[in-house]
Amino acid sequence: FSVSLARSHLSLLLALFLLHPLTRFTPGICDLLFKECELDYYEIEIYFFVICVVAIKNRRCVSIESYLSTLFMFAKAGSCLLFYKADIQVAGWYLLLCIVLLVLVRTPALEESSEMKYFVDNALKEQLKADPDTTWVVEFYTAFSPHCNAVKPIFGAISREYTHALMKFGKCDVLRSQGTCEEYGISTSTIKAELPAIIVFEGGKAARIVKQTNSGKPYVMSHKNLIRDLGIQEFYDSALEREKNRGKEKKKK
Repeated sequence: FSVSLARSHLSLLLALFLLHPLTRFTPGICDLLFKECELDYYEIEIYFFVICVVAIKNRRCVSIESYLSTLFMFAKAGSCLLFYKADIQVAGWYLLLCIVLLVLVRTPALEESSEMKYFVDNALKEQLKADPDTTWVVEFYTAFSPHCNAVKPIFGAISREYTHALMKFGKCDVLRSQGTCEEYGISTSTIKAELPAIIVFEGGKAARIVKQTNSGKPYVMSHKNLIRDLGIQEFYDSALEREKNRGKEKKKK
C-alpha cells in the first residue's frame, strides 16, 4: 500500500493513542480535567491491562502494521475508559473524535499486483487445467478472518515482486469455494484455524503449501518465511528460464 498514506494513517492513530497521557501530564490541562497530574492506581491498572491484551493478541503478529493496529485499537478503548473516569463529557468528545476519524480516514487500501485474479467455485480448477504451464500462487482466505487480513499486505507485496507472465498470483474465497478447499485439504473450520492457506501450483498440481495452523502448530506468515517455505524465488527463476526457452524456440522457428 502507499507508504505516505500508511504513515499518515498511523500518525493519526498515534495521536489518539497519546492523547490521554499527554493531557494527563500537561500542566494546566491535567489540572482542569483530572485535578492532579499523576496516575492513580486505577489508571495504572488499565494501562497494564491494555499492555497484557496487546501482548497476547500479537503473539503471532506478522507485520509491524498489524502490531500497531492492534495496539492502537485497544489503547483507544482504554483511553476512552480513562477519560470516562475523569469526565463523561470528555469521554464523549474523545469517542466522537475516534468515530469521525474512523469514518473519514479509512485504512489505506492494500496494493497488490494488478494481475491478481480472484477465484470462486470451480474457477481455480478450470484455470489450472486451461493453463498448466503457468505457476500459480493462490491464497485461500475469508474476509472475516483477522489472520487473513493480517497477511493481506504481505501476500500483496510478494505478488507485486514476483508476478510474471509464467508466474501469477490469485486468491480463492473459501466461503464460495467449499469443494475446491476440500479437494486441496484445506479446512474452513474456525477450530482448526488453517486460514489463510497458500498453495503454489506447478503444472496444474499443488507443489507447496503453508497454512496458518498445521497439525496444531501455529505458522508465522511473515514475508521472509513465505518466500522461503513456498520456494517463491525458485519458482520465479524457473518461470524466467521457461520464458527464455520459449524465446529460443521461437527464434529457431
